[in-house]
Amino acid sequence: MTSQEAYSNGGTLWTFIEAANQGHFRFNDPRRGLPAGGMDLELLGYWLQCARSGQASDLKPVTAESIADATRLVNALKNDLKVDDFLFAFDDAGTDMTANIYMILNSDNRYFALEMWWSID
Repeated sequence: MTSQEAYSNGGTLWTFIEAANQGHFRFNDPRRGLPAGGMDLELLGYWLQCARSGQASDLKPVTAESIADATRLVNALKNDLKVDDFLFAFDDAGTDMTANIYMILNSDNRYFALEMWWSID
């Protein structure tokens, strides 16, 4: 089932951000609403699995297919943007879920973010 079939209301929102010469302060920004840590492919896979199914956060365990999708997404970002490092922030509020990937390209101090939000409401 695709997300457009699963949701009568709600859905997913993907926002991509690129900021030149801002990597040094935006990548490790301590003011961020969600704390960011190392990349967690299982949690990212969980977000993708829930967003795809349109179901609330009771979809554990995460399938191997969803973890493989998360791995492909992170590899595509790394290969396309040539980023040096990732941070990941995740929040599961039950009926909505946020997964943000923050990236930095050290050679020219560029910052990137992929912010993903889903809701069943």
